[in-house]
Amino acid sequence: MKKIVFVNEKSPHKLHTLSASLNMDGELVFDDGEIYSADGREVDEYLMVRAEHKSRVVSLLGKAFNGLSITCSETADDRLFRMLDRLAGSGHWKALDEVEKWLMDRNVPFVKRRVVY
Repeated sequence: MKKIVFVNEKSPHKLHTLSASLNMDGELVFDDGEIYSADGREVDEYLMVRAEHKSRVVSLLGKAFNGLSITCSETADDRLFRMLDRLAGSGHWKALDEVEKWLMDRNVPFVKRRVVY
């Protein structure tokens, strides 16, 4: 399954991306990464929604963003990614904090991690 890119910004000092994908365990993973050009340092923050909570995310996305639930496909993951792709195309969720707040406001459990390379 492809990666959905919400943000891909390049400045003279850093590259910033926000994307969503599925990991090997079927979890929905949002990756907010920054690569700093001065020292090559990379900082990634990950927000992971466990596989058993993805169907709830699909339902909530459909309710929150009128009409997104009309999108049909064969699998739940395909449907989730079509919805996320439409959200990315419409300019929603420019930062991981926005995704985190949206999930917290709807009581969707997740795990958040920060990794510095």
